[in-house]
Amino acid sequence: MANNTTINSELFTNLLAEAQFAAYENSIARQLVTAMDYPANAGKTLQVPVYAGVSATNLTEGSAPSAADTNTSSVTLTLGEIGTYFQVTDFLRDSAERNVVADLGANAGRAIAEKMDEDVFALFNSFNASVGTEDSAITVDHMFEAAATLRAAKIAGPLASVVGPRQALQLKKALYNAGGTVATANGVGASVLERGFIGTIAGIDVYESSLVKSDLDTDADTEVNMVGGVFAKSALAHAMRGGVAMETQRQAAARATDIMMTAVTGQAILQNAHGVKLIGSATD
Repeated sequence: MANNTTINSELFTNLLAEAQFAAYENSIARQLVTAMDYPANAGKTLQVPVYAGVSATNLTEGSAPSAADTNTSSVTLTLGEIGTYFQVTDFLRDSAERNVVADLGANAGRAIAEKMDEDVFALFNSFNASVGTEDSAITVDHMFEAAATLRAAKIAGPLASVVGPRQALQLKKALYNAGGTVATANGVGASVLERGFIGTIAGIDVYESSLVKSDLDTDADTEVNMVGGVFAKSALAHAMRGGVAMETQRQAAARATDIMMTAVTGQAILQNAHGVKLIGSATD
């Protein structure tokens, strides 16, 4: 269906906010995982070598040690197209006081950024390690447990976590005296109370996103659960070929202009042991 003056009457106001229609979330996935730029004309799959861990040994003076086994495995990222399509009528374009084509292009670009985040976050459920249980609220203890699991896997670097809104609510309540009347005597509790921001727990930078999947239900009831994640940057990879591209095409017979916004992306788990799924109720 074309975008016309009937369904886009809101575009006629000078006061339309720059965000238009909705406040899209900023893309965070490429900031938290291993981002890879893939060149053009190099196929549609990207094979990433992953080195096995090695251990150092005590050396004996004058004796040669045994050669270390550095066998590698590989992870394949399959690229695919994502995008949005609009058709804007001339009547709408010439009636609105804003640049409708530019507005829709900006919105499409933010939608693609959300799609990239959504595809990366969907991989959380494929982590082998898990904390939390279905139909129960997540707790701060689960964050400590996830951190301990990753540290035990020899992850020494920074850790990040992405949780869904209900999971974030559960953590905020726990940090603020489980919904009590006096904030906990620490900076995190005060931050939750004053600004609604979680911050860092157990060395984990915690981010909240509505793009975390809320469809896990493996038991007999109908209550769905969110699957967030706690992970190191080396746990996940996101590849992108080029940037976000926008193309317009005139459709004379329809008195309209096509707008096509596309990106070529792919994502995969690089090292499963570097991530932990975080399961919690989507309703508690």
